[in-house]
Amino acid sequence: MPLPIIPGVKPPWITESGGVASEHPVASKLGVDVLSLGGNAIDATITTSLALALTQPHLGGLGGDFFAMIYTAREGRVYFLNASGWAPKGLSRELLRQRGLNAVPLRGPLSPVVPGLLAGLHALWKRFGSNEWRSLVKPVVDAARGGFPVGPSFVKAIELVKNEVANDSDFKTVYPINAKPWDLIRIEPLIKTLELIMEHGPDVLYRGEVGEALVNYVQSRSGVMEMSDLMEYEPEWRDPLSIDYKGLTIYESPPNTQGVTTLMILKLLEYIRDTGDPWSRRRIETYLGAYRVAYELRDRYVGDPRFIDAPINKLLDPDFLLSEFKSRYGNRQLGASGDTTYFVIVDKEGNVVSAIQSLYQHFGSLVTEPRYGITLNDRASDFSMDGPNALMPRKRPLHTLSAVIITKDGEPRYALGTSGAHFRPQQHTLFITNIIDYGLSPVEAIDAPRFLWDRKSLTIEEGYEVTGLTEPHQVIKYPGRTGVASIAAFLNGGRKLLYADIRGDGLALGQ
Repeated sequence: MPLPIIPGVKPPWITESGGVASEHPVASKLGVDVLSLGGNAIDATITTSLALALTQPHLGGLGGDFFAMIYTAREGRVYFLNASGWAPKGLSRELLRQRGLNAVPLRGPLSPVVPGLLAGLHALWKRFGSNEWRSLVKPVVDAARGGFPVGPSFVKAIELVKNEVANDSDFKTVYPINAKPWDLIRIEPLIKTLELIMEHGPDVLYRGEVGEALVNYVQSRSGVMEMSDLMEYEPEWRDPLSIDYKGLTIYESPPNTQGVTTLMILKLLEYIRDTGDPWSRRRIETYLGAYRVAYELRDRYVGDPRFIDAPINKLLDPDFLLSEFKSRYGNRQLGASGDTTYFVIVDKEGNVVSAIQSLYQHFGSLVTEPRYGITLNDRASDFSMDGPNALMPRKRPLHTLSAVIITKDGEPRYALGTSGAHFRPQQHTLFITNIIDYGLSPVEAIDAPRFLWDRKSLTIEEGYEVTGLTEPHQVIKYPGRTGVASIAAFLNGGRKLLYADIRGDGLALGQ
């Protein structure tokens, strides 16, 4: 069956050297510049990530989380870095009850966890980087000083929060409320912050003046974050999860992320085998059965491994999954809104970084410290009040962020990821099966219409056969707001393809 929507609105970049696909042209360009000056994929990651924190502060700013899957060509090994933040030690279920709350609020001073992004970037650079830290941050400082074009997603995010920040003079001091797409803007406080990061590294946030300002500001708004929460924070190196899927090895992010959910879905689909044509009702219905199983098991077992030991071997056991497949599950909504930015980088040696950063909702908690221009995340709002994801001080929440690397016989084949919050395992599944099961090209796999399920109903981009579909659903115009993805693919002859989703503002660029 032909692809119902013809892709190609954006061109991919094909190179024998290195490249970057990210959600903002400036971030992709600065990352490629680092590669062209002899930096490796990890060096380019530092610059690209900070450039996204500058140009996409509503998605993945300095006040958010960071995860990276790294393939090192010299070792032929995949590493995973978890730089998600933990809850302040003063944030507890008892505190919420004292304040008359039955959950962590979605916005406001109780909703942030400690921002992990900057500590994660520095840990990544210390382990695998080759260029000086200062040289990697300076291009972002220069871009901040000179101004940068604001993307449509930033303008849209401002519109979405305008009513919530109508009386927040600090937020409006930092961000240009009335900017139009591709206006050249400067975020003045971030210039100063990036200059400090360039000169002093992450200590300015975790032990210095920026962190002190953040803590004082949060406390002035009745939050409970303390300086010790920042000073004692460390990102974690963990082994990625992996499964074999039809001759390829799929690497996903381990707990506290929901990456195991993707792998559970793929395990079930591999057993079912006949999932229908790519745009058929049968595909939707078959995948939906696997989604129901995987998400229920995620909620039942997965949390911060420092607090709860998720039975990963059990969750990836086909016999266990198939027994669960026969049961029916509840209808708790996934809460799928969220803003995130994913990027992928490859270099001429074959190193790969598949990375993702986020504030969670657009502009996170909305808590924006005006002197240094940092908006904190609202990731603590994803804690539950009981179960494996129950709120506890210094605990990391069950995290929606994850990233994928796919290898064959130890060599990289694909790296991919997307925004999408709780939808992410479904999106990853679609991309992977579009390529492996249905033979789509990497560009087609990303651009293809999607269907997403929130445990109440389906949202389906036009292009699928839905006649006779009994599950509650709505068909939306293609391309819809179903996440913004990027992909890198290793082609024959040593060439690499990079591509940025037509649904976003970004570009794939290379050497």
